[in-house]
Amino acid sequence: MSKLLLYVRQALALIREDKQFSAIYIAGTAVAIASAMIVALVLHIRMGNIYPEVNRDRTIYVGSNFTRSDGGWVGYSGYSPQAVEEMFNKLECAEVVSAAMSNEYIYRFTACKEIGKQEVPVGIKFTDPNFFRLYEFKFLEGKPYNEENLKHADRCIVITDALAKKLFEKTEGVVGQTIQLNYLPYRVVGIVKEVSPLLKETSADIYLPYTVSDSRAHWKDDNVTWAGGLEVRVLLKKGYTREMLMDELESYQAKYLSMLKSTTGEDWNWYIQVRPHWRKTLNFFGEEVNDASTSDLLANLSIPALFMLLLLLLPAINLSGMVSNQMEARVAEMGIRKAFGAKKRVLLNEVIQENLVLTLLGGVVGYLLSWLFIAAVRNSTLFLSIFGREYDPVNSVSLQLDMFFTPTLFLIAFVCCAVLNLMAALIPAWTALKKPIVESLNQKK
Repeated sequence: MSKLLLYVRQALALIREDKQFSAIYIAGTAVAIASAMIVALVLHIRMGNIYPEVNRDRTIYVGSNFTRSDGGWVGYSGYSPQAVEEMFNKLECAEVVSAAMSNEYIYRFTACKEIGKQEVPVGIKFTDPNFFRLYEFKFLEGKPYNEENLKHADRCIVITDALAKKLFEKTEGVVGQTIQLNYLPYRVVGIVKEVSPLLKETSADIYLPYTVSDSRAHWKDDNVTWAGGLEVRVLLKKGYTREMLMDELESYQAKYLSMLKSTTGEDWNWYIQVRPHWRKTLNFFGEEVNDASTSDLLANLSIPALFMLLLLLLPAINLSGMVSNQMEARVAEMGIRKAFGAKKRVLLNEVIQENLVLTLLGGVVGYLLSWLFIAAVRNSTLFLSIFGREYDPVNSVSLQLDMFFTPTLFLIAFVCCAVLNLMAALIPAWTALKKPIVESLNQKK
């Protein structure tokens, strides 16, 4: 601890002694760290556990595709409510199963407090009650709709606190009131904390039972009764894996295909898509969906990792030149210390530690710059396209603290600082310390 304080004091003394060098070094570090952290933040927003998707590492998205033996497609990329009841709700490895309308379809409605009042555009999600168990929404008031509401297609909704403020100018006492949604009355049963639009799977202004929809949720083939318009999401029990889920689904798959052949007299193919959350958001190589092993994840992460390394390497080359010039000015000092018995390893360690302090200062500035950059571009078309969103001229994109502030991101920022510091300081420091003592002492003569 005392050595660390000594290095900090030496670094601060270096800053006071050469303010120009320190300012340029910190600024160069800040730009490099900010560039790398923007990549890390985008990956975190897409893959990390963020409210309300706090169980992304255990969430599996299951799609479907039925085809006849002659190649004809049934026309449904999801499941029917019957499939959810007869297959998914019986899975041993599932903690929660939720069926919702696929995010491939965008639902835009208008809402107002009552007819004649100002209307606001809103985004809609058609879900079941388990949607609020699989994703841990924070209810500020009320509760989700229940299975009875789903069964009877009741016009009851859950809205966000942001929408409640727009329509009622408050968030308390709103449950039980009615709003007009496309000029039809819907009863508010709960209010949840708003979800950032960058979280495509869960963000919406209004959530309501999928049975209220008269379109894709009810699509059903007369022969293939398990085919429909619902996307199924499974929260695995702790200790269970995606492979275990696939094994369970394969047993149901074999039984159902056998039943189809006996009832229709045709051979059918049934492809089940089993995707972890990261596979939905990270797929640089375009492999088959069901190839989602740990090695595949690491391979996909290698591209952004190499990009981050490149963003650190190029500034490190420039910083290395600056450190080299600064070390030339300190060669005589190092020569004197070596003459009095200081070991090369100790001197090298001191130089690295001193530069690490400067690098960490630049890292803090760079971390803040990455926040500011994302906050500045969050409504741009290019940035939104990264998250599968479109520009909304009415509603500004909200950001959440847990998108930027997590132990993992701190660790990434620190590692970036350490890598940048080693690349920038190690080579010039080692070169300067390799000089003989006599040459070092005569440096300034």
